[in-house]
Amino acid sequence: MNMQEAVECLSEIAKKGGTEQFDILAGNSDSRGISVFNGALQNTEISNSCGIGIRIFKDQKPGYASTEKFSKESLSQTLADALSNCEYSEPINAELPEPTIINETLPTYNPELENIDINHLLNTCLDIEKQILTANEIKNVPDLGAEISSSTTIFANSKGIFFKDRRNSFGIGAGAVAERNGIVKMGWYSKGGRDFGIVSTEQISKEVINRAKELLSPRAFEGGKIPIILSKRISASVLSIYLSSFYAENAQKGLSKLVNRLGEKIASEKFSLFSEPLRPDLSGSVLIDSEGMPTATLGVVVQGEFKSFLYNMESAAKENRKSTGHGARGFSGKAGTSFINAVVPLSELSSKEILALFPKCLLITHLEGSSGCHSVSGEISIGAQGFWCENGIPLYAVDNLTISANFFDLLKNVVGIGNEYNDSFSSVKVPSLAISEMSVSI
Repeated sequence: MNMQEAVECLSEIAKKGGTEQFDILAGNSDSRGISVFNGALQNTEISNSCGIGIRIFKDQKPGYASTEKFSKESLSQTLADALSNCEYSEPINAELPEPTIINETLPTYNPELENIDINHLLNTCLDIEKQILTANEIKNVPDLGAEISSSTTIFANSKGIFFKDRRNSFGIGAGAVAERNGIVKMGWYSKGGRDFGIVSTEQISKEVINRAKELLSPRAFEGGKIPIILSKRISASVLSIYLSSFYAENAQKGLSKLVNRLGEKIASEKFSLFSEPLRPDLSGSVLIDSEGMPTATLGVVVQGEFKSFLYNMESAAKENRKSTGHGARGFSGKAGTSFINAVVPLSELSSKEILALFPKCLLITHLEGSSGCHSVSGEISIGAQGFWCENGIPLYAVDNLTISANFFDLLKNVVGIGNEYNDSFSSVKVPSLAISEMSVSI
């Protein structure tokens, strides 16, 4: 049977099994991608995964189970496993959502993308590599590939909701190595979206070359407590590490420093953070969450004030609240929580204006991992590279730095926000952030 037939079959089995409430999530995902090196195809990867999972409530206790086999026998066993797993969970007073009329649509699927074959991806990547290698000081392009991915998800529950979501996208990424006077640097850039027509091999190549070469002549740097600009290239990466602090389920487990801080000023008045699930230009947009709740814009931090945690159905039930529509779940996992597009709104400052906020500052354009960052405590200690700037002008590159702060202190020290986002196709969008002070060590 196909995926939709499996959902219908499991639903009938669950109804006949006398379960109080249930919801079903089935998913199918496909991807095809290639990588190239030194003018030739290096690797081709084609993958597919599919499965179906059910969450049932017995005596208000949730139980989960899943299978990758779409047969009546496997689906019956999946229900039996879910019922058995109820014995090991705590009861929650949760009520599944009723069907609602959703008039909106989101352009999450572009059928023209399915016409982009492996040869098209290969020729695009070979063209990018060829152009990058024409540049002076570029030694090689060790990391270059492209992928087309697509997925279909079906959600159904015992209250009568049946919702089908289909989406696809492409991604192209390249990393080039440059060398000057014995100093070696690597620059990386990626492009993605739902319309392959936006791909310009010239633009991608130029960006990779610039990023590989821009830090080739670093100078000595003293460090200290210094004003910092987190550029739009890396600001979303920093914020992403700490988004789980805003999940109600983590606060309930004592895994967030925001416990009992609703209504407080936790950030500068210049800083706001929203979950924006209905943005057609962002990768994570959905009309309903993975528990069947309709999605809507949510102000999490508004002009510095902490307005709301993100709730899924189970975490909301523990506080006798309603879900905010931020349930996150795959067919094989338990219900979790997630932002559905985390967005820091743009401000009015151009790139030049935000650099000019300080007589002297450090512009961070590259991060080196996140092993020194802790999402619960908020501690930030991360390797970085960038540029020393004076009077709004980048003067020279600096590297081998470590920037340190606490994330929640950093939010309070935001004194300016940029007016544009990085051009990546992602679900976290953050402009450049001007921070009044961070510790920088060599």
